[in-house]
Amino acid sequence: MAEKHPFIRVFTRRKTTEEAVPEESRRWTTAVVVAAGSSTRMGGVSKQLLTLGGMPVLARSLMALNEASLVDEIVIVSREEDMLPFYDICRRYEIEKAAVIIRGGATRQQSVMIGVTQARREAAYLAIHDGARPLVRPGRVDEVICEAYRYGAATAAVPVKDTVKLADDDGFIGATPDRSRLWNVQTPQVFERGLYIRALRTAEEEGRDYTDDCQLVERLGARVKLVRGDYGNIKITTPEDIALAEGLLRNGGEQDGQMPAESGGPAFFDSPDGVAFDAALFKEER
Repeated sequence: MAEKHPFIRVFTRRKTTEEAVPEESRRWTTAVVVAAGSSTRMGGVSKQLLTLGGMPVLARSLMALNEASLVDEIVIVSREEDMLPFYDICRRYEIEKAAVIIRGGATRQQSVMIGVTQARREAAYLAIHDGARPLVRPGRVDEVICEAYRYGAATAAVPVKDTVKLADDDGFIGATPDRSRLWNVQTPQVFERGLYIRALRTAEEEGRDYTDDCQLVERLGARVKLVRGDYGNIKITTPEDIALAEGLLRNGGEQDGQMPAESGGPAFFDSPDGVAFDAALFKEER
């Protein structure tokens, strides 16, 4: 029997935003936010809950996706101990597209797979995003999604600035790749749903576990379009990254919004899929 994963069902209204592409050209897109890592390099402290510019790291990541015109819903994959704090973040910062918070797996690939199972049936595209990339811009998210519409797979990335060396087995320089063809890959990484699910199944059958979602579809021979991103879209991995991100926020002159008033907590209920909560954040019609 498949393992049951506790989850929080977040019932919210869909946010209406100006569309980046004509309505007839849109495809339903689910963002899967991966935030289930062990945070080993942070001493086990959840990096998504660290404060950045007066609010949690995860809040900034979710707010960007919530503002992206082409994201229709958000699924958050979490450590079990972080589920209720993440729920609170969704409530405090009115992440209106949030649909589900679910416990992840032992690896990143397993966590994404669990998140993908929670996407709505009509989701044609999946936008995988690191919860620890809080400085992503909503417009950049939409650009990557648009390119995925065209090519089936696309990722945010930036050209490498430094000269990169390949080491040999003895720890000496073995080769120097052409820097003009090297890119640092970021997230979001966006894929046509059928392509991504085939890639996941292939990796599972072959016993492979990847840390990058593009590798999954590359294994199938599919091409992934590189979309020029922002050097500021850093991933929070070590304590030094928080200081760097704080500096980027100050230089960007970002203004924090006001937190909405508190609302009630989640109601527990039984679910055939495991322990669940009705988060009912926005009950009234607006």
